[in-house]
Order: sequence, then C-alpha cells, then structure tokens
Amino acid sequence: MSDVVATVNGVPIDQKALGAAVHALAQEQFHCPVAELPEGSHDELKQMAIERLIARELIYQAALAEGFIASQEDVAAETSRILRLSGQPKNFWSRLAERGMDQIAFERMVRKDVTVDQITACKTADVATPDEQSIENFFREDPHRMQKPRRVRLQHILFPVDPENPDEAFDRAKAVKLKSEKTDFRVLAQKYSACPSAPGGGDLGYVRQEDIDSALADVIFKLPIDVVGGPFKTPLGVHLVKVVDRENPGPPTLEEARPAIVEVLKRLEATRILSDWVAELRRNADVKIQI
Repeated sequence: MSDVVATVNGVPIDQKALGAAVHALAQEQFHCPVAELPEGSHDELKQMAIERLIARELIYQAALAEGFIASQEDVAAETSRILRLSGQPKNFWSRLAERGMDQIAFERMVRKDVTVDQITACKTADVATPDEQSIENFFREDPHRMQKPRRVRLQHILFPVDPENPDEAFDRAKAVKLKSEKTDFRVLAQKYSACPSAPGGGDLGYVRQEDIDSALADVIFKLPIDVVGGPFKTPLGVHLVKVVDRENPGPPTLEEARPAIVEVLKRLEATRILSDWVAELRRNADVKIQI
C-alpha cells in the first residue's frame, strides 16, 4: 500500500506529514490530542490537514519559482527555537531518527516551513488599514466580541522528561516545589527551569486560558494568587506554575476596541488574499489526492 496521500505537481505528500498535520490541527482547533477527539471528527480533521499540506506545498513551489528561499541563518534560528521549546533534550536527534527523520530531513522541513511563512508575510505585507465605517460596523454587530479575555500572569518552571527515566522530572519538580516555600520562585526558575523564560525568572507574562494546555487550563485559572501549582505534565515536560496576577476585563468601548478591530479586519483581508492566491495556484497545478 502506497505511503503517498497526495501529490502536488508530482511532489508527494506522505502519511507521516499527514499525521503531523492532523496532530497540529487537533491542538490548534481543540487544544487536545487527536486520540481525545470524537471518532466522527477524525475524517473532517484529516481532510482539513490534507488541504493545509497541499496549500503549503503550492506556496513553497511558488516561492521557489520566484527565487525565494529562506536563508540558512533563518533556518538555524528556527531550528534553535524548536530545540529550546523541546527543552533541548540530549537525545533529540536520536528520538527524531526513531521516527524516521534524520537531521538533514528535519532541516529541510524547517527550511520549507520558514520559506512558506516568509513569502506568506510578504504577500500580505501591504494589507490596507480598514476605513472608519468598517470598524464601526464591526463593533456594532457585537461589542462583546472584542472583550478582552480573562488572563493570568504566570511564572513557570519546566523540567524536561527523560524517556528512560520519566519519574525523575516529577521528583525534581516536587523537590523544587518544597524549596519554593522558603525561596523566591523567580530565583528557583532561573536555577532549575529548562524553559526559555528562565533568565527572566520564569515570567511568561499574561496568558489567556486558550494559550495553556487544555488539560491544565481550568486548574491553573483556579489557582489562588501566589500559590505554586503542580507538578503538571504536558508534552513539553513537567511544570510548576505560580499565578502572580489576574485580569478580568469588562466590555470595551469603541475607542478601546479600535486597535484590536483593525487587526482583526486586516487579518481577515490577509486571509482572503492568501486564499485567492492559493486558489489560483491550485487552478494551475496538478493536484492528486490519493486517499
């Protein structure tokens, strides 16, 4: 049975890429793993993922045709960012190899992603600012739509999980939590956290509920201020968190909402521009879906 799920001008898209895209969509749309979604939603999610992969390949091929390609410096920066988010585990590359991808293939994938992001940004760089009537109409339709979400300001310590000794991270987190009863949490974050926020004392700033892993959001948003919560486990590792402030804003005025409305309308226009561009690329492409 072929591993190819689609081709774009002869370039194959395989099952591995589809699986990764489905997983990413599940996190984006529902903030949970695919396995936790209702069985009936899997086919729809798979179709969305295939369309996303086809669009990505069309844009990448268009970029190459225009002589546009991400620089090695940008690829290296994005690779470093991914490694930081993973906690830079010592066995990152060996774990990657177990999933059938070597370092060269990984960097090739990153180069494609960065190239697509950069040319997409170029195509939408000149989106016009919406006129006043459009802004007022948007606000009048539903002023509560622009209400700022509840936010909490978090401090955070991340402990990477070693697959060969998964309990170690929990044990370290429990020990550091005990230390937090007598030692400033920021000092502990600087000393123990593997998160990029460590130099700043683990300060993540203000975060919305949807910015947090769905399994933890409800718990974290109910934490009293200045109480250390955890240890909690997510795909990134084991966490300790501390809520240091809360925001519960009410409905905004038009003037307060104006900057956000402008950004929403510009984003909608950018989406329309990109959709039209991808549709044109697809009309002139040979796209075959094979599942």
